[in-house]
Amino acid sequence: MSEKVSGYSRLQVSLHWAVVILVAFQFLAHNAIEATWNAHLDGTLPSQGSGLLTYLHIASGVLILALALCRLYLRYRRGVPQPPGDEPRILKILSESVHGLIYAMLLSLPVSGVIGWFFDFRLAVLVHEYLQAVLLGLITAHIAGALFQHLIRRSDVMMRMFAPEKS
Repeated sequence: MSEKVSGYSRLQVSLHWAVVILVAFQFLAHNAIEATWNAHLDGTLPSQGSGLLTYLHIASGVLILALALCRLYLRYRRGVPQPPGDEPRILKILSESVHGLIYAMLLSLPVSGVIGWFFDFRLAVLVHEYLQAVLLGLITAHIAGALFQHLIRRSDVMMRMFAPEKS
């Protein structure tokens, strides 16, 4: 990893927001892929609209996996900004834990989805469903932490994802 950085790069910020948009789409398209899966289990054909959203859900999931791997590579190669110097240790631990678990979900969800969908492995589908709920909880914690940093602690942590570091 290179020397310490004071902010995220333009690419890191762009990848973050691209993943946010894709994950939001995944939650919105969930009912369609669930309907298609249930039709598969019943031996019937899904509705045309569900079929299209299903393919978009799968493509978005694969793209999320690729973007998450890019983000992890950039995190390793370029680094990320340090937490504020006056950050209490417990907040550092919470932040690192939530970030680590979000990355774990961004990697595990596409893998479990692909295994469940393409290999008709129902346990993977159940794991995928469970991990969605975990991701939603982690996203909630992540947003709450960012707002806490911005509104209560008055730090620049949240704004780092809105304004890339100047090169």
